[in-house]
Amino acid sequence: MQSSAPKPKRPVGVTIIAIVAAAGGLLSLFGGASVLAGMSSGPFGLAIIVIIFGILGLALGAGFYTGARWAWMAGIIIYIISIGLGIAEIVYGGQVGLIGGIIRTIAGIVIPVYLTRPGPKSFLGKGASSPSA
Repeated sequence: MQSSAPKPKRPVGVTIIAIVAAAGGLLSLFGGASVLAGMSSGPFGLAIIVIIFGILGLALGAGFYTGARWAWMAGIIIYIISIGLGIAEIVYGGQVGLIGGIIRTIAGIVIPVYLTRPGPKSFLGKGASSPSA
């Protein structure tokens, strides 16, 4: 049975991470594609993984913005995993990877911590005011 309670207002921080996730997704796609096209240095396998994370970033941005329930857990998991990818980009990714890796590592720490706060959890359907499923 669905609850008739209105969805909580989107916190400003969720709007910000939705934009960061989508922008990071686009930058990851461009960064990975630049390696595949030979316009930048870096390992081929790492470029493929970066492109996959770029697609995930775009999906997460949309999920965060719309308040999709799946975005909360997916965001925590993907951003924690992205810490390792960020470190790999710093070590092996060349100039483009260094910048992207630093940003990815910081986001991988900050975003999961923010998502565990009550406002974002409630907006994304995981807070105390949301029905258990």
